[in-house]
Amino acid sequence: MADIVATHRLTHEASLKMIAAGVKKADELGVKISLAVADRSCQLIGFLMMDGARVFSGRTTIKKAYTSASQGLPTGYAEEHRVISMQIRMDGDFTNVRGGFPIVVDGETIGAVAAGGASQDEDVEVAKAALAALGSG
Repeated sequence: MADIVATHRLTHEASLKMIAAGVKKADELGVKISLAVADRSCQLIGFLMMDGARVFSGRTTIKKAYTSASQGLPTGYAEEHRVISMQIRMDGDFTNVRGGFPIVVDGETIGAVAAGGASQDEDVEVAKAALAALGSG
């Protein structure tokens, strides 16, 4: 096994592109949401709370991005009886609320994008629109 390998990473330009696409979709749906983009190490690299978004949406949306980036899966995947355990293991940063999606390039999860603050179905639509801005959704 090689000691050093080439990897992909998200740029701030990608983060801005996804956030803009998410805001556009939220406007089309008539909802006010928060959007978060996290890199592979669950560091927040982009965040926006739309004017009029619910205050709690920011924290929840960031947790969606962290959960999806760390697990490489869309949020909402966990069986209910495993949620508390996952929250403990991720020091409270795990959420099972839908609306977070991993960003995958060449089979490698390089981060995640999430939306929150509307209904879960609307959050999913907004996050998928943001992901599609990179040609990844």
